[in-house]
Amino acid sequence: ILEPGLEPIPGYTLSQPLGNGAFGDVWEAVTRTHGEVALKFLDCRKRSSAMVASEVRILRSLAALDHPHIIKLLGVHTWGRYVILCMERADSNLEDLRLLYRSRAGTEVSRTHALDLLAQAAQALDFIANLKLSGMTGSRGMQHCDIKPTNLLLCGSTLKVADFGLCAGAGWQTHTGGWRGTLPFAAPELFNGAATQGTDQYALAITYCWLVMGEKVFFPLENHRPGERPVDLTQMRTEECPVLARALHPYPSSRYASCQAFIEALRQSRTRPLGTGRANVRRSSGLIRRSGILRALQRTP
Repeated sequence: ILEPGLEPIPGYTLSQPLGNGAFGDVWEAVTRTHGEVALKFLDCRKRSSAMVASEVRILRSLAALDHPHIIKLLGVHTWGRYVILCMERADSNLEDLRLLYRSRAGTEVSRTHALDLLAQAAQALDFIANLKLSGMTGSRGMQHCDIKPTNLLLCGSTLKVADFGLCAGAGWQTHTGGWRGTLPFAAPELFNGAATQGTDQYALAITYCWLVMGEKVFFPLENHRPGERPVDLTQMRTEECPVLARALHPYPSSRYASCQAFIEALRQSRTRPLGTGRANVRRSSGLIRRSGILRALQRTP
């Protein structure tokens, strides 16, 4: 049983849980060498050995490249039934940020702030989309396949993509039945067991809608069918609709050429400043910093 004070790795003392998922838990640990780190416990009883090996292999390859917007892997360890990934400790994630906006400011995340953060995610996603990792033969680049607010972490004002457990090569058959990913963020092609060059772009567009509008623009998940767009774009701002509609096109080849191209198109669609304005953006920045949850997240446009 994982609990505070436990030392699963010599010199790494668990202090508090940070989150949990279907395949394992994430804990904060304190060390003398790295300070605070995050330990992700992959329960090998709940996850196939091939999936664990794939995530470790991908993370090790990405760690060697040291991209500024991909979470850093510090080491891999084993303990009992767990494979433990030691990673840099993030402050929070984009879902925490959205809830913080709502509780403190009574609004969703400002569009300016959301775009600033998702632009960083787009850099990382385009990087892996053009990357051919050693041992990944036949790949036309990689897709994360599980982009969502809780997998987009915040380290100060820097966003970092995390959790590569479902990462797959574009064009790969990712699974043999059912679907893979997280509703409502999963692209239609994932229901058919395939990742494409536009899979992460779709999830990034859904993430934008979620951050700036919340759940009110989403259709009920229980009514969702594969291939159907889960968000009601008529509830979004008029100038954003054609950009989002293209990024969420059911045919990946009709989406933008890259995640960065999508974010830039979304920026360009704004013919005048939207959201709260410069003064209110500065005020929201102070609110977030004073909350004690996130540090220096808001950048004045």
